[in-house]
Amino acid sequence: MQRILRIAAIVGLLALVGAACGGGGGNPPAGTTAGGGTTTAGGTTTAGGTTTGGGTTTGGGTTTSGGGSGPLAKYGESTDADPALIAKAMGPVTPSDEASWNIILASVARVNETPDQATIDKAMECLKQQECDTGTGGDIVMGYADGGGDTVNVWRAVSHMEAILQALSYPEIGTIVSTAANFDPDPSVAANDIHFLISRGVDFIVGYPDQGVAIADAVLAAHTAGIPYVSFSAGWVGLPSQPGALTPGKDYLSVVGEDLCALGKSFADVLNKGVGKGEVALLGGTPGNALSLGWQQCTIPALAPGIDLVNPPADKNSTTGDTSWYDPVIPDVFRGILTPHPNVRGWAYEYADGMNTGLSVYKELGIPVKNLTVALRTDEQTLFCDWAKRNEPTYHIWYSAGGNFQSRIGVTAAMMSLKGAPIPAEVVVPHVMREVTKADCNPDRVNPYVSGTSLVPDSILKLMFAS
Repeated sequence: MQRILRIAAIVGLLALVGAACGGGGGNPPAGTTAGGGTTTAGGTTTAGGTTTGGGTTTGGGTTTSGGGSGPLAKYGESTDADPALIAKAMGPVTPSDEASWNIILASVARVNETPDQATIDKAMECLKQQECDTGTGGDIVMGYADGGGDTVNVWRAVSHMEAILQALSYPEIGTIVSTAANFDPDPSVAANDIHFLISRGVDFIVGYPDQGVAIADAVLAAHTAGIPYVSFSAGWVGLPSQPGALTPGKDYLSVVGEDLCALGKSFADVLNKGVGKGEVALLGGTPGNALSLGWQQCTIPALAPGIDLVNPPADKNSTTGDTSWYDPVIPDVFRGILTPHPNVRGWAYEYADGMNTGLSVYKELGIPVKNLTVALRTDEQTLFCDWAKRNEPTYHIWYSAGGNFQSRIGVTAAMMSLKGAPIPAEVVVPHVMREVTKADCNPDRVNPYVSGTSLVPDSILKLMFAS
């Protein structure tokens, strides 16, 4: 899901990695597709590939929210999303339920692939500063609360930028206030960030609650204050089965993300077919986070007879293979698994680049990267180009999507809610598993640590990760 930034400031230096591409093979599990495809979304694309949302586009290319078209028009939203952007963000998916899918379409319809310089400058200003004036004169204040943070994690920085760009498409939003807990193990840090936003008087909060139920009181405080809270990337504030879990739609506005149980079963399907019989291991992020816990709870019982999970969790409410999505920790987690179990033949993990980091342990321990099947969520180029360079026919990788753009959905859902729209308690983002091919390695990517499915324009990524 993430990658530690090799910088000390939000916009800084990051070494770019390039690799030659090639290889591929293997038969896709049932219900999946190899190498991508096209998903239609019933939308239209304006000249030059720039999608406009909400009806009008200003002279500089900034999307505004007046008008709208389609079933969400009365809330100022258009559902005429560019099918190519839908496919880029998620792959050849089958649309989710109508209420969720319409919000997803409305979110993508606001994506501007060719922003003008003023928009680029403003987006970078808002990324660098805790509080920024969007320049529109709008009355709405957006709050952004990340349990991680831009300076410690590339995935989080890109997701933050996606939310900023979405906010800039709404002239009603005049101020953006952002906080980051930087993966602090003390949940009071993330909780205090939310309390700060409440005191600041934000009108809604979008964020990722790494600490889950440990920050439930802060999320409830936002709800009590009448401030909609929307989490993305399946950031449940505790899964429904967990003690102390909050209920989306009741205790906070909504959770945006994949059906985690379906994602977990997809991972199991990949391992069952790719491994057949043998040892496998599961990896996760911050201990007990809802994303990892949700899919792991459904992957484990779906593993076929003959599949031996070498690192089972302590109990049903615990995650296993915790890496905190933090680069310095990842090699130790791999050592702890591979030293006693060098014959692991399958891995499931949310984070492609984290898997790439773990491959260094294979070399350290003298274990060949062969007869290996990997099921992933994200799609960082580092792993994919390493896979292509190895050109090993017995090594197969399957992935879903990076999911950075889900923060955009959170912004749009919150804005629609402020306008009186009913928002599903869970905005389900559909997923599909795809096998990595040589086409998934782009050596010219602005930054190899950025998911290929991100909707942040290259013009902005170049500034975020300037060499």
